[in-house]
Amino acid sequence: MKKIKNKGFTLIELLVVVAIIGILAAVGVVAYNGYTGAAKVSATKTIHAQTVKYMSAEIQKCSLGESTFVGGQSCPATNSKAVTGAVAALKDKNPYSTSNNAVLSSSSYVVGQVSLSTSGTNVIVRSCNKTGCATADKQESTIAVD
Repeated sequence: MKKIKNKGFTLIELLVVVAIIGILAAVGVVAYNGYTGAAKVSATKTIHAQTVKYMSAEIQKCSLGESTFVGGQSCPATNSKAVTGAVAALKDKNPYSTSNNAVLSSSSYVVGQVSLSTSGTNVIVRSCNKTGCATADKQESTIAVD
């Protein structure tokens, strides 16, 4: 009697392959979520730093004899004009909610948002890098307006 050799995979072999693919997919999803979370934190920190640099440079324009500064506001520079102009000029998107702008006129800490407010003759730039806005996740910078 001649044995017939079946070609193909057994059910056990197929189940092992499916299980391995499932494990790899689960690990990949967790890693992807970690990468996107870190990217959102980094984007918020970058927008905060760029806003501070932009505001500082624009406020100095009036001292250098320019007639307008941030967002087309007229000199002399005041903190309220600086905030109004920056909110109009800066169109970065909130990394946590891309349908919203990242730079807004506010004094609160909102995740992914850079909040601009005034205090005396200063502009205060605030941001929160992570959901929950713990103290370690907050940034605050002060820009003097002369």
